[in-house]
Amino acid sequence: MRFISAAAVAAFFVVVAPAQAQTVSIKDPVAFRNTLSAMGYAPTALTAADTTPEFDIDIDGFSSTLRMQRCTAGKDCQYITLVASYSDVVNPPASWVQQMNDEFDLLRVGVNESKQLYMFGAYVIDGLPQGELKRILDFWASDTAAIGDEAIDGGYATDK
Repeated sequence: MRFISAAAVAAFFVVVAPAQAQTVSIKDPVAFRNTLSAMGYAPTALTAADTTPEFDIDIDGFSSTLRMQRCTAGKDCQYITLVASYSDVVNPPASWVQQMNDEFDLLRVGVNESKQLYMFGAYVIDGLPQGELKRILDFWASDTAAIGDEAIDGGYATDK
């Protein structure tokens, strides 16, 4: 009975969904970049377009690199990754990095080759409504800020 009720509710929302509820596609990286631009994110120019297309994007005041992964000749991409690093958090203690990984279970937190704290997330977004993409990016922004605050509170951030 719950299945039938849930199916009926889902069908209702599909029928009454507004026409502007566009879905996201990363099959064409140029079109996806244009979608993000239209959503107000102002991505930089697309690079590595023939292999692993990527660009930088400002998400709520924090620069991140967005890469489209598992592409075939730069098209038909399967998922995105977001990567951001904190230039003012260098050599944080391994135990604290592990604590961040435990607290932020949808992200990978680590130290890059420059010994800066970074965060990484992978997301399957193809076919999602734009509103869901925005929600993912909002969570990314929130987690970015929270990890930064944790670094400051722990005394691991330097003054820049």
